[in-house]
Amino acid sequence: MKIQELSSVNFCRRLKRKEEAGYINVLNQGRDKCIEGNPQGKKTILIVPATSLPNKTGAGNLNTPESLEFFDFAKKYWGINEIQILPVGQYPVYQGIYPFYSGTSMDLGSQIINIQAYINKKDFNEIIENNKIKDRVNFANIIGENSAQEKILKNLYKSGMYQKEFEVFKNQNQQRLEPKALYKALSKINRTYNYKNWNKVDKNLFNREIVNENTFKQRVKEILAQEGEEMDFYYFKQFLAEDSLKKARENLNQKGLKLDGDMLCGFSGDEVWAHPKAFIPDTSIGWSLPAPDLDSKAGQNLLREKVKFFAERFDGIRIDASWTYVNQPQIKNGSIKRKDYADRILNIIDDEIKKVKGDNSRIIMHEFAANPADFNIFDNKEIKPYLKDRIKIYTSDYLHENWGMNRNFLERGWAPESFIIGARNHDSGKMEYSEEQARVLGKILKINTPKTQKEFVKAKLAEPMDAKYSMIYFADALNIDKPFQGNSDRTLDYATLIPEDYQNRYFASLERGEGYNPMDALEKQFKAKGLDRTEPKLYRKIVKYKKILEQKEKQTNPILKAVCGIICACLLLYGAAKYHKNRSHDLFH
Repeated sequence: MKIQELSSVNFCRRLKRKEEAGYINVLNQGRDKCIEGNPQGKKTILIVPATSLPNKTGAGNLNTPESLEFFDFAKKYWGINEIQILPVGQYPVYQGIYPFYSGTSMDLGSQIINIQAYINKKDFNEIIENNKIKDRVNFANIIGENSAQEKILKNLYKSGMYQKEFEVFKNQNQQRLEPKALYKALSKINRTYNYKNWNKVDKNLFNREIVNENTFKQRVKEILAQEGEEMDFYYFKQFLAEDSLKKARENLNQKGLKLDGDMLCGFSGDEVWAHPKAFIPDTSIGWSLPAPDLDSKAGQNLLREKVKFFAERFDGIRIDASWTYVNQPQIKNGSIKRKDYADRILNIIDDEIKKVKGDNSRIIMHEFAANPADFNIFDNKEIKPYLKDRIKIYTSDYLHENWGMNRNFLERGWAPESFIIGARNHDSGKMEYSEEQARVLGKILKINTPKTQKEFVKAKLAEPMDAKYSMIYFADALNIDKPFQGNSDRTLDYATLIPEDYQNRYFASLERGEGYNPMDALEKQFKAKGLDRTEPKLYRKIVKYKKILEQKEKQTNPILKAVCGIICACLLLYGAAKYHKNRSHDLFH
């Protein structure tokens, strides 16, 4: 008896099982026809923070049943083949708020742990029951110092499970992780995370010009005696996080999806403390992030270590604020100067990734979407030579007549493989109607100028469809109208959550003519390019599937619906009874 088929019975209009293969094929062929040049190797990237994924515990995780089902859904309906998550390091807490981008860059936060895979059902249910916040990500329930998950992890650590594998992990990662574990311990001992307020020995523990080797070893012994168990617990959580990330990537790869990491442009306080010669003293690159000394061997080696960390754990890498490596801002005492490295530092990044991945520059994606006052990618109206072939990430946030669209980039002579374009990303503000952008979109897509917010959003989401490398932000795809950051209520920042009933909400938005309908985007592109005339058969299929996704939900007679429910329940009970009867027969024979 096929219980799974009966359990999936619903009364909402979406793709039927027999329609799915045809839809996927049409979406793939349609994209290929829209792309200028060779479409082989095209990227369709979904930008989604792992913590925003559907969940019951408070924060999403890449490898839970709920997340894997969501990725199957996104691949089927939106044609994605890559997933770009946001930073994966430790999220520090400030006044009860968990900032996202001031985290660590060379270790993993506890939110990466797929806790369900390591504990029993009773403990897992305890974490679920403690999640009292349902409308946004509840970081406190997962990574809070006294959270339900933290307490259960501590019990798991004390149980000695996975001890053999854990010891191997510690031996392999001791050099990278020990300074971070010491920093956590000293933050507790000194009652502040700001190492500059520690005593002379502690704040200079890794500075051999101030603290010699013997003093260092003696102090480490004292720290271990006082906080050794907490340090080991930190290693244990890193072990589980690494294991979880590895298995998540493997499962996504099996689904035909690549996993891209977001390499923070900055470094964290513990990294500055442990590598004093790698940074310019009391100097920032902006956003309160320390300025690495990229002229020093120590600074370059630390950058190499960070790049290697990401190259080993992800299929592709987004280089956050990549322009800060090219034209580094150095802010000190309110004044700013810039150091022009051209491609010198980018070559270091390329070289380190090549060591891990081989010669594959197509996996490195650079964020160059900077204010021209900070960094101008052009030199006398021509793109700087070292940026020409590197993949540049852009959104159409600043779309105008001569910028921010696929067609214009191609007309500038950019190769289709040299840039990624999408309507928005996690850094974008709300997608608000703009008369200028509406006019430009009308001209690009050869449609009437969008007059309403609804028409404007659909046109914005359609514009990148003909790019070889395109991206879609999860909130846009699901029609979630909530800012990801910059909220007046700081507890809402980075906490946008994909609801458990996202599928019903998604199809309801399509029925209202809202949300992201890839077939609507393809229809617009086909008309704009004349493909509706040269590829009429494929065009008709695009229109057919567009209408299917926008079809209104059929209203079912409530009495008939109740009767159907009773019949389904009876069939399930009958099937279960028959199964157990046959199972008993098998056991005794």
